[in-house]
Amino acid sequence: MLRLRRFILGSLLISQIGCSGSTPSPTTPSPGTPPPQTPSANISISPATATVGSPDVTVTITGQQFSFTTAPHKFNRVVWSVNGSDTILAITFASGSQITVVVPSALLTTPVEAKVRVEIWDRQGDAPEETSSSISFSVNLPPVGTPSITSISPSTVRAGSPDVTIRINGANFENRFLHTSVAFWTSDPNNLHDHGTMLVTTFVNRNQLTAVIPAALVQEPVSVELVVLTGDSMGMSDGFFGYPTSNSVTFTVTQ
Repeated sequence: MLRLRRFILGSLLISQIGCSGSTPSPTTPSPGTPPPQTPSANISISPATATVGSPDVTVTITGQQFSFTTAPHKFNRVVWSVNGSDTILAITFASGSQITVVVPSALLTTPVEAKVRVEIWDRQGDAPEETSSSISFSVNLPPVGTPSITSISPSTVRAGSPDVTIRINGANFENRFLHTSVAFWTSDPNNLHDHGTMLVTTFVNRNQLTAVIPAALVQEPVSVELVVLTGDSMGMSDGFFGYPTSNSVTFTVTQ
C-alpha cells in the first residue's frame, strides 16, 4: 500500500512538472541580407537641359541628403538612361556632396528626355549598394527663327520654259529634325492651303536654298509670290501651315 501511494505521488509530481514547464517557441529563421534599397535622398543637376547639336556638356551633380563615396574600395557611377539603354558618364570627383560629369555630344544629336542617376558600388560587388533618385535631363531643339528672303535668282522666266531652278537668298533657313525650310509658289501668301504649291527644295546653308519650279507652272504669263516655310515637311504636305513664314517675293512668267 505504501509503495502504491509513493508511485501515485511520483506520477502526479512528474505530470505537474510537465504541465508547468513552458513549451519552447519555434526558432525564427534569421533573415537574409536585404537587397540594396533606393534611399529617399535625391540629387540635383545643373544644367538640366541642352540643345540638339551641342558639343560636350559638363553637368554638376549635387547631393541632397545623398553622399558620394570617398572610400578607396568603392566608386561612384553616373548613369545616363534613355528608354532602358544606359550609358556610363565620365566623372570628376569634387567632394562628398558634389561631382561633375561630361555628357558627350554623341548623346545630344536628337531631342530626348534622359534620366540621370548616381550609383555607389563596391569594387568587389556585382550590384550597386546605393542608388540616388533619377533626375530628368532634356535635350531640346533650338528655337526656330522666322525665315526671310532677301532675293531670288532668276526672278523671271519666259512662258513655256522647262523646269526652272531658282536660288533663294535670305536668313534663318533650316534643315534639321522636324524643321525643314520649304519654298512655296502661291497666288495668295495668306492662304497657302488653297493657293500654294510646295516646291522641291534643297537646303544649301542657313542663308540659301534652291527650289525647282516645274514646267507646268510656267506655261502661261503670270505673276506670283514665293515664300519659305520652316517646319515639318510632312505636315506641310498634309495641308497644315502653322509654321514660321517668310516675307513674299514676286516671281514673274513673261510672254
